[in-house]
Amino acid sequence: MFEAHLEDGKTFKDIIEAIKDLVTDCNLDCSEEEVSIQSMDSAHVSLVSVQLSSTCFSHYRCDRPNSLGINTQNMSKIFKMMGKDDSLTLKAEDGADSMTLMFEGTKQDTIADFGTYW
Repeated sequence: MFEAHLEDGKTFKDIIEAIKDLVTDCNLDCSEEEVSIQSMDSAHVSLVSVQLSSTCFSHYRCDRPNSLGINTQNMSKIFKMMGKDDSLTLKAEDGADSMTLMFEGTKQDTIADFGTYW
C-alpha cells in the first residue's frame, strides 16, 4: 500500500501545474524513500525530473515500490477544486489500477475524495 499526506497540498498542485504543459502522461514512482516523476516531453527536448523525499510528507507509507500512471491534464482539473489551504492525501493499493486523492480543508472542515484510474 502507498499512502502519503502533505499538510500543504498546494506544493503537489504547483508541481503538476508546472509540468502539465510539457508532459501529458507520466509515472509517479513511489518507493520507501521518495515519490518521483521522470519523463520526457513528446518532442524529446525537455526532461522533467521531480523528487519529493518521504520526509516532505507528514505521513508516508510505501510497503513496496509502485509506479502509478497519471495524466497531468486531468490531475490539473482535479486540483482546481482544491482550496488554497487544503492538505492532500495520496493513496493507492498494491496492484490496484486507481489512486485516491483526498483534499481536507482546515477552515471549512471539508473533505473531497477523488479517484483516478489508469
